[in-house]
Amino acid sequence: MRADADFMVYVAARWPSLLREAVLLGVRPEEAADATTDALARCRRGWQRTSRDGDVESLVRAELMAAAARRPRTEEADRERAAQQLLVLAPPSLAELEHQERQRSRATLRRAALVAVPVLLVGAGAGAYFAVQNDAAPHRPHDDSLGNAAVAREENPAPGVVWYADGRLHLAHTVLAIEGLRDMTRVGSGVVYGDDEGRVVYVADDGGREVLGHKDPDVPVAASDENGWASWVETDGDHPAVEVVEAETGNELLTFPVEADAQVVAVDGDAVYFHEGRDAYYLITRPPGAVTVVPSSVLDVRSRVRVFQVDADHIRVVQPLFDAEVDLPGQGAALAPDAQLVVTHQPSGGLEVFDARSGAALPTGLADGDRVVAAVPGDRLTMAYVVAPGAPSPAHDLELRTCDVDGPPTGGSPCSVRARIPCTGSTPVLAR
Repeated sequence: MRADADFMVYVAARWPSLLREAVLLGVRPEEAADATTDALARCRRGWQRTSRDGDVESLVRAELMAAAARRPRTEEADRERAAQQLLVLAPPSLAELEHQERQRSRATLRRAALVAVPVLLVGAGAGAYFAVQNDAAPHRPHDDSLGNAAVAREENPAPGVVWYADGRLHLAHTVLAIEGLRDMTRVGSGVVYGDDEGRVVYVADDGGREVLGHKDPDVPVAASDENGWASWVETDGDHPAVEVVEAETGNELLTFPVEADAQVVAVDGDAVYFHEGRDAYYLITRPPGAVTVVPSSVLDVRSRVRVFQVDADHIRVVQPLFDAEVDLPGQGAALAPDAQLVVTHQPSGGLEVFDARSGAALPTGLADGDRVVAAVPGDRLTMAYVVAPGAPSPAHDLELRTCDVDGPPTGGSPCSVRARIPCTGSTPVLAR
């Protein structure tokens, strides 16, 4: 439609200045894109009539002011500097807006039928947007509790890597005795982990533990070291719900009702990404709501960089900051916390490591015959592995290795064996 074409020309031309205007109106910089998208989406349906009357700027300004009023405000003295320093990301596409409108009514009806909580359609951004009251599903107390884990003072042989093997969790300066750990993500000096019984647990480096909730044991808990949030689909209740909590305090930030097949994918800043059926969404807590992610095959999100499975044998890394994307061979993917690396399984077998910015293949540091038991990408172009070596090792132990995949240091090897792990039958775990 001509109106849509004119509307998207306006969006592309005015997006940077509207983002800064939102910040000047008091919107927090991290929420400027959502607020501006919200305002523009509310203008789209009547755009043709408004543009014919020649008053689009007044319409957009009014909606932007309304969107700003619905959000927490920054101090007025800080707004000018924040607007000048604002990073401008790519605007939403017409396809995203259209997809959002198609999903809006269907998703609203589905959620209303699922649970008896107030759900209100409040607008449209990069996808279907829903508000849910924070007090609609109060925090459920848990009957089970865990005592403190036994603590031993021991320096980690792999600085910057948190790992678990043979019932021992290795943090920076301590080792904790923990049974049944299956997955974990770093939060501060401790971790959030899931165990064999489906408990979601935060454990600090002094051994103190708190059960935060319950999940499917086969689905990893997602967390962010950036703000200390943890998220999972809670299974201990009348209805499944995405739970978002502050891991160290156990304070509940949001409960969002979902269907039984939902899975949380990632926590990135203030956004929680999850799959539900064939769709994907990300949650925000202020104001609480869910926005459709397009395409729905999102695999991981770090530092606002997203990676998708585009077909059976290829992934796509999308860099919104630079409005760039790159397609790579792979099945499944994990991004480094700083989003500089992406690691993926190859259709022919084995792992590949790519520069997430350029798509260039990087050396993995693995040798022929090595069998990877666990692998996680780290910051500053590093990888951590648990490997069953192709070459003979003492007692056929596994090896904990760290590698600088951008090249070896001067005069050295790109990889170091940090520890040898006895083969006890249990699978070692590396923290994201």
